[in-house]
Amino acid sequence: MLEFRRLVQSSTYMNPFEHFEPHEGKVEIRWDPLTGLTARIVHFPGRRLDRFNPERVLASSRAVACPFCPENVNRMTARLDPSIFGGDHLEQGEVRIIPNLLTFDKYSLVAIISSEHYLDMGGLIAQGSLVKGIRALIEAFGRVREKDGKARYFSVNCNYMPMSGGSLVHPHVQGIGGEWPTNYHRITLEKSRDFSRSGKALFWDVLEEEERLAGERYVAATDHTFWYTPFAPKGNVDVGWIFREPSFFSLGSAAWADFGRGLDKVLAYMDRENVAGFNLSLFSAPDGEDHFRANGRIVARRFLPPASAADSNYFDKIHMESVCLLAPEEVARTLREMW
Repeated sequence: MLEFRRLVQSSTYMNPFEHFEPHEGKVEIRWDPLTGLTARIVHFPGRRLDRFNPERVLASSRAVACPFCPENVNRMTARLDPSIFGGDHLEQGEVRIIPNLLTFDKYSLVAIISSEHYLDMGGLIAQGSLVKGIRALIEAFGRVREKDGKARYFSVNCNYMPMSGGSLVHPHVQGIGGEWPTNYHRITLEKSRDFSRSGKALFWDVLEEEERLAGERYVAATDHTFWYTPFAPKGNVDVGWIFREPSFFSLGSAAWADFGRGLDKVLAYMDRENVAGFNLSLFSAPDGEDHFRANGRIVARRFLPPASAADSNYFDKIHMESVCLLAPEEVARTLREMW
């Protein structure tokens, strides 16, 4: 049995919205059952987001030359090392793979996933752009693995729209690979290994079984993926998925098609909730780490009213702790209805 540990703490203040009557403020601290990292569910009445109007963002993004637009890409973007990739860029349909000018890891790549300067959630769904970009990056990293045996840790990531930290509006996906994993990737690998060595089954299998039985955060199970909302979320909408293979390099076309259908439903849910941006990460195990399962998370990002503040603050940037106003059980309940 996994431990889904939680602690509720409260204090009283005089609420100005209730004629300064006493009000009990509550926060629920939750421990992630794998990593032990904590998240906080803040019990505070939320309100539905207004629909994001992208016109101001689009206007500012078009005021300067966009390096990812077709007329600029050849002269404004970096070129790959042909000795590793076989050419100075890679193309699969509309997807173009180039180096990231910001070297976040030994290998840092960008997939430009559309010729269009802007795609809303509906456009991402209709074109299947995210999955196409993810698969193209993984294929490019396959070439890296053939040339550099020291590069063992790979992930695919996306900052969609400015509220997610994305500096360019033009739709793109990023990938990193190298000799040392990021903190979260490392911790999940280590904890998965420890869980397996303790004589238990694989953590990811146990998590799926227990979430199915509990039903609170379970969303859907398919032939190749399991969808759920993590117990200790990293944002107000945090949806996770687990593949059946340790490495995303081993996934076949059926698994990617399965994943694409599920991701479309999550994007449709976010669009219905007026969420215009998100962060996405997909993690893979190095060869031989069979205690792991390729998995990922997509976390909604938004500007907070009334000052359009960022929804990331000192808690997660410095304290390494997420603060959420929406419980994952509520997200799962609504998302199940859409599935």
